[in-house]
Amino acid sequence: MRKSTIVLIVGMVILLAGAVLSLMKIEPYADYVLIAGAIVVVIRGFIRNHEKD
Repeated sequence: MRKSTIVLIVGMVILLAGAVLSLMKIEPYADYVLIAGAIVVVIRGFIRNHEKD
């Protein structure tokens, strides 16, 4: 499995956790978790661009 795929899965899990926290009305932490998940997904794009085929 490629490194970028693993980072994407981790980012999606973080985003899912942020969505669950948001639904549970844990507002301050939900915002931070959602932002962290989005940053991980963006970093995945940089990793994917630098991977060799």
